[in-house]
Amino acid sequence: MGKRSRRILTGFGVVIVALGVVYAVMMIRATGRLRRAYAALEADGRPMRTAEIIPPKVPDSDNAAVLYQSAVLLLKGQPAGDKSLFEQLTARASAARKEAQKKWIAHEAVTNALSLLAEGTQRPTCQIEHNHDNVLEVMGSPFLEDWRNLVSIMTARIRFEAEAGNPAKAWDLLLTQLRLADSLRLDPSSDTQFTRQALTAWASRTMRVVCETALPAVEHLQAIDDLLRRQDDVEPLVRAVDGERLLIGEWFFNLPKEELDKILWRERSDDKVTPPRVLKAIHRLSFTVLAFKPRLISDHAAYLELMRKRVHLLQGPYRDRKEIGRTLQSSHWNILTHKLTWSAGNEKWFYCRLLADSRVTRAGLAVLQYRQAHDAFPESLDAVGLEGLLDPFTEKPLHYRPEGEGFVVYSVGDDLKDNGGTPMRRREDSDPRRKPVEYDQLWRFPVPENRAAAGDG
Repeated sequence: MGKRSRRILTGFGVVIVALGVVYAVMMIRATGRLRRAYAALEADGRPMRTAEIIPPKVPDSDNAAVLYQSAVLLLKGQPAGDKSLFEQLTARASAARKEAQKKWIAHEAVTNALSLLAEGTQRPTCQIEHNHDNVLEVMGSPFLEDWRNLVSIMTARIRFEAEAGNPAKAWDLLLTQLRLADSLRLDPSSDTQFTRQALTAWASRTMRVVCETALPAVEHLQAIDDLLRRQDDVEPLVRAVDGERLLIGEWFFNLPKEELDKILWRERSDDKVTPPRVLKAIHRLSFTVLAFKPRLISDHAAYLELMRKRVHLLQGPYRDRKEIGRTLQSSHWNILTHKLTWSAGNEKWFYCRLLADSRVTRAGLAVLQYRQAHDAFPESLDAVGLEGLLDPFTEKPLHYRPEGEGFVVYSVGDDLKDNGGTPMRRREDSDPRRKPVEYDQLWRFPVPENRAAAGDG
């Protein structure tokens, strides 16, 4: 073998050894970072196994979800014109839905379905059947959309009963709606927990409408306040973040390369604009980067670090959304982390908005009860005797003032500015350069339209 050939082989050997050393160093650094990320989660007391967050299976006789789904099936099986009653009452077009609700909302099948919901809320638990072998169903049960539609039917029936002069029935249904929402609190799914909070906020806003007609009885009021106060507990949302990490994140990061490749290709192949050959080349290049083992392990560690930060944000005070974004910022090289956490940070904002709705409603109901007992509105919220009426955005007391024959109580909202009890107004344009609309989250009683009708303002 000639000297030149030996030099070439030696050069190749040096390059291979150097690459091996670089690879080994990258692996050591990535695996060390991953171990530290796991250790930090464990030190925080976060669950580390799926068995710690998945509730044990309960018999159907104890499971409210069975009766909730039975109510859906009852309405889906009831013909109403050319569609089922469920379809008529949940039509996508707002005008069609309102027309159908006027016609069908008092139907006997609706009464029977709502009775099933009330019966379900008396069961000890509500266990949604997630298919843990299908990650797409883990965080978004196909039942939840039906249940949300079912609650929209319940809301229409509540308004019907209030307008028909049956306030006791309306408040019974409102209590059922709050209990239904509360029954979802143990499910380790972000989608379920957002649904739980949204249904509670929905009920809160409906209560304000019903209060224009009739106030709740004392027994209703205490039960409602107890259920609204349970919204203060952030642990169901924290558990949902843990569930997302264990049931989705760990599943993705531990997939065989071939399976991960197929999933990401299916997602990318939905692109109908980019030429297929170019699309395939882009996918191959990006997947080569993603699947490079040190890079993938480092991505996994970044994901765990970000999920830990999400829990800290939920458990801490509210921060400006831009600050939340900076806290949860991650390198764009962490491809899977970005895919799995694209909406990270919204839960704290969402939680505070819905918590503000609950607390404003609690305060308003207490003010109305005070007026009923003393024939006058209180001068401040201190007089109503409720604890915990703080604005979740500022941790300061909610704002309140009597106004003529009514009152206004409000949270300053996510802009952290006191806008004097300004309601949200829809802006006609969507130009992002425009200054954001400033408003507060409030309950003004009675609503301005009713005041005008009564000759007040």
